[in-house]
Amino acid sequence: MTGKIKACGLLAALLASGAAAASALTVTFPAEGQKIPHTERCHVIGGADTNAAERLYLNGVEVARYHTGAFLAMVRTHDGENRLTFEQGTNKLTRAFTVLPVPPPAPPGPPPPPRNVYADLGIASNAVARARPAEGSKPGDVLVMVDAGHGGSDSGARTPRGFREKDYNLRQAKAIAAALRAAGFRVSETRADDSFPALYDRPKRAIAEKADLFVSVHHNAAGAGGNPREARHTTAYASNELGLPLAAAIQKHVGAAMSPVKDLGAQTKSLAVCRNPVVPSCLLEIDFVDLPEGEFESEDPARRERVAQAVVLGVLDWMKR
Repeated sequence: MTGKIKACGLLAALLASGAAAASALTVTFPAEGQKIPHTERCHVIGGADTNAAERLYLNGVEVARYHTGAFLAMVRTHDGENRLTFEQGTNKLTRAFTVLPVPPPAPPGPPPPPRNVYADLGIASNAVARARPAEGSKPGDVLVMVDAGHGGSDSGARTPRGFREKDYNLRQAKAIAAALRAAGFRVSETRADDSFPALYDRPKRAIAEKADLFVSVHHNAAGAGGNPREARHTTAYASNELGLPLAAAIQKHVGAAMSPVKDLGAQTKSLAVCRNPVVPSCLLEIDFVDLPEGEFESEDPARRERVAQAVVLGVLDWMKR
C-alpha cells in the first residue's frame, strides 16, 4: 500500500509540473504551428502509451519508445509547411510546423560594442575580484551561492513528456545546496521556489552578499536540427579567467558522476550570470533533457545526489588551489 501511495504522489507531482500523462499520445516538439529556422532535418519528441502491444508510427514508420513512453525521432524537412502524422492503436495525432527559408545575408556593418560587465552589474570599473579562500580555509569560512537556472515564466527546455527544465534545475540546485551545507559550507540560493530572478540580479546578489563563489545549475537541449542523442554531454562554462579554475575543478567530479555521458570538461562561454568580474562563477549543464534517457535519469534522486556530492568535491578541490 505504501508503494501505491508513493506512486500516486509521484504521478500527481509530475502532472503538477506541467508534464503530459504517459498514457496520452503527445508531441512536445515541434509545437503546432511553430516556425523553426531553416534545417534539413528536425528532431521530434513526445510521449506515448507504454502498452507494448500498441506500436507507435510516425508518417507510417515505426518509432521506438523508451520504457517511460517517451520517444525521439528524426524527420527530414523542407522549407514551408511540414506535416507529421502519429498513430498508436486508435490514437491519432497530426502536427503541422513551418521551416523558414535560409535568410538573406545581412549587410556588412560595424560589430556590436562589447558588453560592459561593470555597467551591467552596477559596480565600479575598479572593483576588486574576490580572492580564493586562503590556504587551509574551512568550509565554514566559505559562502557559496547556488543558482537554479530559469524559473517563473521562463521554463527553459522541455522534455519529451513535457516536463520543464526549470523544475529539474531547482531540484538539482536544492540537492547541491543541501550537500554543501552538510559539508559545512555556508550557502545562499538565488531562488528556492518557482520564481524568476532577473539574470543580472543573480550575480549582483552574489556581489552584495560577498559570496566566495557562484554556481548556476542548468540542463541542456539540442537545437531543432540537432539529434539530442548525438549531442548529449555534460559540461561546465566559465566566462572569464576568474571562473575557469572553479568550472574545471567542479566539472572534473561532475563528469565522473555522470559517466558514461560524454564529458566535455570546462569551457569558456559568455553568459550573463558568469561574466562576474568580482565573484568566481560557473554554469553547469548537467544533462540533455530533450531525449528519453536524459529525461528519465534527470528524475533519478540517486543521480541527483551523486552530482551534488561531486559539486562539493569540486569546490573542496578549488579551495586547495
